[in-house]
Amino acid sequence: MTEASRQPKDKNYNLITVLYQSSENAETLKSYVQDAEQEGDQELVEFFNGVLENNLEANQRAKEMLVPRL
Repeated sequence: MTEASRQPKDKNYNLITVLYQSSENAETLKSYVQDAEQEGDQELVEFFNGVLENNLEANQRAKEMLVPRL
């Protein structure tokens, strides 16, 4: 049985999963930004900050979409 087939087929569960994963990704990316800053790699800082911003936007949007559904 695959991971996907064990998950409930529920739109709210899926939305909560995206909220959780984007939150986890954001926390991880914050440490990546710090690592790149410590190494003085501005290109990576900018890249990781861009990905971080996308995750924070996804997180906020998921929260907004979840509220009226609960």
